[in-house]
Amino acid sequence: MKKYCLFIALLLPLLLGSCSNDDSQPGTNDADYITVDARKALTGTFVEFSGKDDWAPYQWNSLLEGMKKIGLNTVIVQFAAYNDNTWFDSQNTFTKNKNKYALARLLAAAELKHMEVYIGLYFNDEYWKNQTNAEWLKLHADRCISIAQEIQARFGNSPAFKGWYIPHEPEPYAYNSDAKVALFRNDFVNRISDRLHKLNGKPVSIAAFWNSDLSTPEQLQHFMAELAKANLQVIMLQDGVGVGHVTLERFAGYYQSAAKGLFKENTSYKGAFWTDLETFSSGSVPAPFARIKQQLTTELAVEKVTKAVSFQYYNDMCPTGPGGKTAGKLRQTYRQYLETLK
Repeated sequence: MKKYCLFIALLLPLLLGSCSNDDSQPGTNDADYITVDARKALTGTFVEFSGKDDWAPYQWNSLLEGMKKIGLNTVIVQFAAYNDNTWFDSQNTFTKNKNKYALARLLAAAELKHMEVYIGLYFNDEYWKNQTNAEWLKLHADRCISIAQEIQARFGNSPAFKGWYIPHEPEPYAYNSDAKVALFRNDFVNRISDRLHKLNGKPVSIAAFWNSDLSTPEQLQHFMAELAKANLQVIMLQDGVGVGHVTLERFAGYYQSAAKGLFKENTSYKGAFWTDLETFSSGSVPAPFARIKQQLTTELAVEKVTKAVSFQYYNDMCPTGPGGKTAGKLRQTYRQYLETLK
């Protein structure tokens, strides 16, 4: 028995550094981690629970260790509940599969690393067919509220719990009139966010997107202006490069239009504007660093963009994730790039 314990004790540091690879020794305090300029580098990333249902605490510690080693201090949980799955100890009646530990273990790891977590609520894929269905939106807003109330009751005192994320992604093609945006804003977003602010007052975020084949920069601008009338404190914009919604030659103009919509056409929005940078290529493989560098420098050059988060570190930059050696190489190259920014 002692031999097995000794083996585990020797192996544990390797496991804890398994997503760090090129700088694998776990930090013991904040001074051991890199600090990056949010105007020049990624400072956050999304996390999905799918495929991580049975992850042990050391695996979450390892994942967040790898993130913090390259300056990521913010984690956005895409969904706490998705379709028939819930990833915390929930009593809800609208999902069948309950995993009690994923969210709790992620938050515990974030507390150890002094990282901030925005928790995503409930999402069902039926949304894509019901984006302007008022009754459906009201029902699912209430389900998001139900999930949020349970999360607040269980994790409200966690120092890592920074804010909320509404995982329903709006875009100007579906919401192509002021009336449709108002429907989404009033019957869905505000229905949720007004309740969230009563629960704990933490900021509420959302991530919009666009497709350059379906919407012009001017249409995105007006859509963002209308969306920003909602009770939101963080509005992210997905850059669309990874999914092929826009070319590298055109996406800067869309970002500039989005910023104009948020802060000039709509002069009342006081929240933050973040960019959601896609670090993958077609086929969901890690993108080349040269492309990511162009995305990063272009998006952070937009005056009102204050933070860049990626979608997403585990798939595209963690050596033990789906991207394997390609992800490990991207992470190492990005780490070397950070050294040039000092």
